Amino acid sequence: MSSKEESWAAIVSLRNPDGSLDSFRLDETLPLLTDKQIDAIRPFAEEQEIPAGQLVVHEGQTELDFLVVLRGAIEFSAADSFGKRPIPIIRIPERAFASDLSLLANTPLAADGRTTEETRILRVRHSDFRRLLSAEPDLATVILHAFVLRQSYKLRHGVGAVVLIGKASDPDIQKLRTFLIRSDFPHELIEPDAKDQTGRPMLASYGISPPDLPAAFIRKGCVLKKPSVFELASELGLVDKLPSDHVYDLAIAGSGPAGLAAAVSGASEGLDTIVFDALGPGGQAGGSSRIENYLGFPTGLSGQELASRAAVQALKFGVRLASPRSVDRIVRAGEDFFELTLRDGAKVLAKAVVLATGAVYRVLDIPEYARFVGHGIHHAATLIEAQLCGGEDIVIVGGGNSAGQAALYLSKTTAQVHLLVKQTNLSSTMSTYLVERLQATPKVRLYFDSEVTALTGHESLENVEWRSADGSSWTKPIRNIFVMIGAVPNTEWLKRSIQLDSKGYIVTNPASPFETSQPGVFAVGDVRAGSSKRVAAAVGEGSVVIRQVHRYLARASSVEATKMAV
Repeated sequence: MSSKEESWAAIVSLRNPDGSLDSFRLDETLPLLTDKQIDAIRPFAEEQEIPAGQLVVHEGQTELDFLVVLRGAIEFSAADSFGKRPIPIIRIPERAFASDLSLLANTPLAADGRTTEETRILRVRHSDFRRLLSAEPDLATVILHAFVLRQSYKLRHGVGAVVLIGKASDPDIQKLRTFLIRSDFPHELIEPDAKDQTGRPMLASYGISPPDLPAAFIRKGCVLKKPSVFELASELGLVDKLPSDHVYDLAIAGSGPAGLAAAVSGASEGLDTIVFDALGPGGQAGGSSRIENYLGFPTGLSGQELASRAAVQALKFGVRLASPRSVDRIVRAGEDFFELTLRDGAKVLAKAVVLATGAVYRVLDIPEYARFVGHGIHHAATLIEAQLCGGEDIVIVGGGNSAGQAALYLSKTTAQVHLLVKQTNLSSTMSTYLVERLQATPKVRLYFDSEVTALTGHESLENVEWRSADGSSWTKPIRNIFVMIGAVPNTEWLKRSIQLDSKGYIVTNPASPFETSQPGVFAVGDVRAGSSKRVAAAVGEGSVVIRQVHRYLARASSVEATKMAV
């Protein structure tokens, strides 16, 4: 341990599960505030004296306050994954603050915080915290950076984790894991038939039988059998009750790059904004293993990393992120606002709406395809899918950037990647840098002018057959195939309310490029007819559309004022 780490270890403790000091970027995760920074916080805070041994915050608490320790200390501890014993996590010393992303996201706290001695704190109330961030941008940078690193710690060590029990290949498990990952919620997966037999005694001790799988164990002692994503989120406290009488300035359907960009831009310009998504931030881009041509990130980043950072930005400006909750219907309720009906039956009112619902994946037109979706057929290449096919041969179908990135990413852990391309070359469909890297990767074999002809297997995929235009054919024992042949717009639910083109994309007004056939409803990103279907373009559209939203709201306000005057 370096001398710097030793000095930090004397005043703070951020512990690994085995009790050792976690020194990863410790001075950024637990920054000590200067006198100047503490003085900047005082106008937004009240000073309090708290006795030793008192519970300051508790597990499951929401609407948290921002606490700065002036004297004494607060120690946080959380039960282990099965709720059996408390494990000390972190000791907040003098000049440090005791808060994390739960404050911004308004999600339940994963630990108890108790004073270790008589302690004096500055308490910034939940309702005043964003005013502090807005008034003190330099301090906000320090605070938010620490929040992100603390969240990373929780994910690394499973603090407050939900335990999923089931097979990794089970499509229901994959849906639950995707939601938890996109929500940055720690989780562990235990397979009942794992070699170490960890799962079998758990099934017996909690009264779970194989037909009940997948199951979810939540630390407070609750066991969910075959939960849906919505049921799991509700039990974890991630589904808020939405006020039916509150009118938002802006409601956004979809939290991919376009939706998140619109949320950040709208909220930063003063719009009361809410965002809905069926699975959490990321959209279709969230399934991308690597984006290397996005401006400002020369080493690249995954789609989920981009979405997570954007979500923190949105929370910083006061956006309400509501997932897993998707919009099922939009109707104009009077002249002043729209009523959005969610799939779970809740209703929300908004003055303007941005549609950023993106697209859903295309499928291959071959027999048995539907039967193997989730049982060997995948449409994304993330860590979840990579864990299913380590050391095996896989097939990827597609000639675009998503297929190329997936091939490079999965080639690191698989035995061989068979990349099937419908075209005779990749020059017109894939970025040059990807083509060059694929050609230089020995574990990727390219098959041009080729297509899948058959998928076979019993409970899950076992064999894939394909052929090329010259008559060559192959049949290989493949358990996982990745189909990345583009997407179709996610607009089936809009057919009766918004004008669509012949392919299902949303038609927008040439004079007002993002406004749909329904004034006050706008469309951005992949779902819009004529969009370029690129992440950077989606972010640009999401940012620019807010100017048109402001113009619409100004016109609507002017009309209302005229009516009242008459």
